Amino acid sequence: MSDAIYACWKPPPGTAGMSLTLRFSLRRNGTLIGKPRATYSDLGTDAQRSRAFVASILRALDDALPLHFSDSMGEAIAGRMLAPRFTAALEGAS
Repeated sequence: MSDAIYACWKPPPGTAGMSLTLRFSLRRNGTLIGKPRATYSDLGTDAQRSRAFVASILRALDDALPLHFSDSMGEAIAGRMLAPRFTAALEGAS
């Protein structure tokens, strides 16, 4: 499930090493319940790059949702808290 969201995410240039964890829940139909909340961040000191990094994550979430679940998966996931961490890879790292 997180892989579907990560697949939509493209970290902006210059954000290597930045990290953000979002906490949110999904309905059984794969849509958000409420707004995601940041529970951890390491965004560096450049405000413009930090905003671009966060915006890229929110855009990925918008692009990936709604997720398509089987009926049983939808039942299992509905209302559970999810907390994926988004970390831009360091340049030259694999």
